[in-house]
Amino acid sequence: MLDYRMDTFLSLCETKSYTRTAERLHLTQPSVTQHIKYLEQFYQCQLFRYDGRRVEMTEAGQYLQDKVILQRAQDAEIRKRLYHMKEGVTFDIGLTPTVAFSPVLKPLCPYMHTDAHPRVKLHVADTRQLLRRMQNGMLDAVIVEGEIPDMLAEATELYREKIIAAACPTLAEQLYGCTWQQLMQQPLILMESGCGLRTLVQQNLSSRGISLYDFADVLEVDSFTILKEQLRQGDGIAFLFESTVARERAEHDLKRIYIDTPSMYGTIYFVSMRERLEQEPLVRLRDALAAAVLPQK
Repeated sequence: MLDYRMDTFLSLCETKSYTRTAERLHLTQPSVTQHIKYLEQFYQCQLFRYDGRRVEMTEAGQYLQDKVILQRAQDAEIRKRLYHMKEGVTFDIGLTPTVAFSPVLKPLCPYMHTDAHPRVKLHVADTRQLLRRMQNGMLDAVIVEGEIPDMLAEATELYREKIIAAACPTLAEQLYGCTWQQLMQQPLILMESGCGLRTLVQQNLSSRGISLYDFADVLEVDSFTILKEQLRQGDGIAFLFESTVARERAEHDLKRIYIDTPSMYGTIYFVSMRERLEQEPLVRLRDALAAAVLPQK
């Protein structure tokens, strides 16, 4: 059953709030309640339980959510495949801005040619947006960094890469061999929330007992171009994958800050939805990319 009431159900699963669901879908709260009651009557089971003001899914609600998400993804896969047949496009692949600088981009590019098989289209956005688009069936797979929420997805590790601290040459030389306490006296430049690399940096710092806000200041940006320019201007330091600043380091625009503690690492994953209708061609593409970046592991 895929109708407008399922939009209400899925939104309530996510927000756990009748008020926020009504606001998101531009409905009244009584309409939200009516939609949920209709579905519970239709399926003859309780989909949500209530503990005071808290809304939680029942086992039946969780099962229905999983199946509806998969069914919608499969329906979108069929529609997208039929639409793309005339263009010869086989897959839409999402990349984070971080991955767009990574070794995986080079082996992906040949698949963008008009005579390639499979042929792919690449789409760049942050991790949160990409996972949502994949769940909605707009993307066949995504290549992202960091931990992947279950969300009915299958994640395969492509490779691991070192995360380094970087700054302009002058500041990097001043901080050579510094301690974490000395490093935290500098402003920290970060990609905005939703970036997988930011989550990785937070996790690595947390394992050392450090918060993002232990630094002298936190500057958030939504573009690696802006972030790199701020580094060049000496506005602070940033934690980035080595490949993200490889060109700038080769041209001596930026330098690595060597810290007297073990290095940090992050993993790049190839992620697709489970129970896809045409999984095998995507698996072959995934395996080809993994083999191409194998020396990077």
